[in-house]
Amino acid sequence: MVERARCTGCGACAAVCGEGAVTMERDREGFCYPILNAARCTHCGRCERACPIGKAGTGAGERLYLGARAKEADARLAGSSGGMFPLLAAQVLEDGGVVFGAAMGEDGQVRHIGIERPEDIGRIARTKYVQSSLARVWEELPGHLRAGRPVLFCGTPCQAAALRGCFGGDANLLLADLICYGVPSPGIWERYVRFLERRCHGKFQSFFFRDKRGKDNGQTVALTVGGQEYTRPLHQDPFCRSFFYNVNIRPSCFRCPYCTVQRSSDLTLGDFWGIEEVKPGWDDGLGQSAVICHTPAGKRLWSRVQEKTEWFSCREEEVANARQPRLREPVKPSRRRSLYLWFYRWLPFSVWIRFFSR
Repeated sequence: MVERARCTGCGACAAVCGEGAVTMERDREGFCYPILNAARCTHCGRCERACPIGKAGTGAGERLYLGARAKEADARLAGSSGGMFPLLAAQVLEDGGVVFGAAMGEDGQVRHIGIERPEDIGRIARTKYVQSSLARVWEELPGHLRAGRPVLFCGTPCQAAALRGCFGGDANLLLADLICYGVPSPGIWERYVRFLERRCHGKFQSFFFRDKRGKDNGQTVALTVGGQEYTRPLHQDPFCRSFFYNVNIRPSCFRCPYCTVQRSSDLTLGDFWGIEEVKPGWDDGLGQSAVICHTPAGKRLWSRVQEKTEWFSCREEEVANARQPRLREPVKPSRRRSLYLWFYRWLPFSVWIRFFSR
């Protein structure tokens, strides 16, 4: 097994183990890690070969750097950044394919699911600041590839690297990864959801981390509990505050090898922060996308949606600028992280969240 502090929790090792010797279980911080049942292990080495750690890809050929946004305002409102993922997903579905992305269920849990209908794109298009489960991807994706269907997967760079390691030789698999800040704890998020239900006296229904109705580049949180919608500035939400203060982020994120333009994916998507310095007048508050095409397959998919976008070519340093440090270095751990997680383990949530909301 890989060193614990480097484990991303992708679940590839458990997925490929034919003996059921590896299972994914949550630790005290609410993150999943592989647990080995030595009695069932045959030492075949499949789990080690599937693990993406230490195998960061470099893509192929010359990269293409772009600033882009969907022409249709609805596509931008439905997605994050400039609405590029909904366009890419719609194209793959039009080709008879399947698209996998992170969806938030009515129970608040975030899981990757596969969709086959355009009307379902909205379920997987929005930002979720929670580490998602890939269990359904590992279960369903191989069958689609065996059937020869095109598959688009969108997730974090470490998730994309895990899929590349297991299915990288299949030309039907397209991988889009995100410019990722880090992944927060699913365990902490679930406790926050239950807290919201108690506080708002109703059942959790939805949570949008980056609502754009105010044309503020998604700096508003919108949640619905018990049929009532509540909104607040992104940085005033207690869970989001803990995320941006780097206290609920997975330990491996502090050593992330994918905080570079060199990725294992075909495409990288993210916010084009600082676009006003590169393309004055473009920032209209609905979000702009940075797009990096790493491979010929990524460039081909981009070319098929290009006419539905407004875009411009740019240089690497204009995308990986001071406003977008996650293309240059990992996030730094907070000195308050240990105290925050001690509160999470031992104190009632109402007390703990009040402490960190100051």
